[in-house]
Amino acid sequence: MKVAFLSAYDPLSTSSWSGTPYYMLKALSKRNISIEILGPVNSYMVYMLKAYKLILRCFGKEYDYSRSKLLSKYYGRIFERKLKKIDGLDFIIAPAGSSQIAFLETNIPIIYLSDTTYDQLKNYYPNLNKKTIINDEDASLIERKAIEKATVVSFPSKWAMDFCKDYYRLDSDKLVEIPWGANLFEDIHFANKTIIQKISYTCLFLGVDWERKGGKTALKAIEYVRELYGIDVRLKICGCTPNQEILPAWVELIDKINKNNVEEYQKFIDVLSNADILLLPTIAECYGMVFCEAAAYGLPVVATDTGGISSIVINERTGILIKDSSDYKHFGNAIHKIISSVETYQNYSQNARVRYNKILHWDNWAKKIIEIMYEHKNRRTK
Repeated sequence: MKVAFLSAYDPLSTSSWSGTPYYMLKALSKRNISIEILGPVNSYMVYMLKAYKLILRCFGKEYDYSRSKLLSKYYGRIFERKLKKIDGLDFIIAPAGSSQIAFLETNIPIIYLSDTTYDQLKNYYPNLNKKTIINDEDASLIERKAIEKATVVSFPSKWAMDFCKDYYRLDSDKLVEIPWGANLFEDIHFANKTIIQKISYTCLFLGVDWERKGGKTALKAIEYVRELYGIDVRLKICGCTPNQEILPAWVELIDKINKNNVEEYQKFIDVLSNADILLLPTIAECYGMVFCEAAAYGLPVVATDTGGISSIVINERTGILIKDSSDYKHFGNAIHKIISSVETYQNYSQNARVRYNKILHWDNWAKKIIEIMYEHKNRRTK
């Protein structure tokens, strides 16, 4: 099996798309297949479109340059030339590659990977307003053309897959749900977590967007638990700064961590290892790699039941999912339920780690992707 891993970004860098293409490529490289890396693409056009975006923002308009028809056609020509130089390719794998494949002329089967589609995203994320995005129609066209061109469209969540099937009226055999793994450099040794003899508990709020991740609700939830149950629960905030000047003494702030830096990556591991619960009352989340990372460390999760989260966190088994992202009392009671007994906590924790081992692991993803490619290849040769 010979595949092209196609990306406009650098798939060898963990800074591209939260490192997801890097971990995909790493997992595929362990398998007995040949991989040709196509990317990154460095172009003056990107810088021109970024400048255009900044100019338009001054007039209250948004321009999603990554979904520009001009850029998408440019990518199509670039990758078409690159592909012609490679013989014997069986498949093209394109993570977050709608703009790269929409206008690509090739007969090689394509697997398009994403956590959502533009048409789902624009009506979901609170900071997106399609009325101010001047290239909304182009962005939708690019997404539709990419999906039509792909042989297989794969999402990590049922939420994204169901939308894609209904909105674009796709046959089920073109769509496949394969959960993604934790973006961790190496497998970690898991020592069973316990809260035996604990008198203080740490809830971890991990994310870069304080508002969208539900920071205000997290603060209120911890305050509620402390006041109602008299338990010393603390909140550790990592990756963002709350937009309020005075914070309670039970809040600890940790700066945004660069996982590409060895020392900071170890700090990230320490933060996960020493927490008791991952708390994210997020308003919107397409998938959430952080939930996979929490599972790797046996962290029970208390989060909102929104987007693709329920494909990672199993309600009442690996965590507790809550419908209303602003219902701080419900979040607080969920925290209390998980830490209410040693046995309850350990059940959630062990279930989370088992789910990581069996499902939320990049090796599992790579195995299934390769099975799909061989299945399609065998159909073509019959």
